[in-house]
Amino acid sequence: MIPAMALASGRVWHQRREPFSHRFDYPLWLVWCELEQTGSLLDRHWAWGRRWRPVTFRDRDYLDNNDTPLAQKARDRAAAEGLDWSGGRVFMLGQWRTLGTLFNPLVLYFHIPEGSDQPDSMLAEVQNTPWREKHLYALRLSADDNGELTVDHSKDFHVSPFLPMALRYHWRLHVAFPELRLTLQDKQGETVVFAAGFTLHLEPPEKAAMGRVIRRFGAQGFATLRGIYWQAWRLWRKGARFYSHPNKADND
Repeated sequence: MIPAMALASGRVWHQRREPFSHRFDYPLWLVWCELEQTGSLLDRHWAWGRRWRPVTFRDRDYLDNNDTPLAQKARDRAAAEGLDWSGGRVFMLGQWRTLGTLFNPLVLYFHIPEGSDQPDSMLAEVQNTPWREKHLYALRLSADDNGELTVDHSKDFHVSPFLPMALRYHWRLHVAFPELRLTLQDKQGETVVFAAGFTLHLEPPEKAAMGRVIRRFGAQGFATLRGIYWQAWRLWRKGARFYSHPNKADND
């Protein structure tokens, strides 16, 4: 059964494999919510709302800067990218603004067709650091022999200054509610240069749980940025090559 809304908590990990090894992981919580049900989720706890709450949901925080309902924006963007999301259910998995802070390296939007318990496609909204640019990948998912959902495509957006553009992304998604696993590999030819992923457990958004994630994780957007810059400093100390932003390089 696909939950309409849930609190997703677990760990996210990153592993650099070439030209040296560098790995870290940290705890994470995200919101899983059917986009037409965001209001119902906010109504479950006084500390969650659309304005001036410890956890705040704003439509303009996602996809673009306007206040069009996110459900409509996601379906419209999918259509513009050649995906048919006119029917079925659309879910998001991402951070919501917590204690006034928000930084989402990745927000995933899943389309689950009527009568199915697995997504057939997704939008991956990627944000880079420190430029705070956004890019959207529209991806059709295919099931492999193990029942995992996969897709691969070229890298079209500069994310980390320590990774080149000439890479190919390989996604692997395992959806078995209440468990959700994702692995993303960056390959240069057949060589895995970098991999990242998360393992999450979805729990019902009961009132006690909704308050507990605020107390446990606090301002997660700030913690995410702090972790990114700390790991970037460690990579620099190890001698990782720095790749300029392609747009900046073109203007030099």
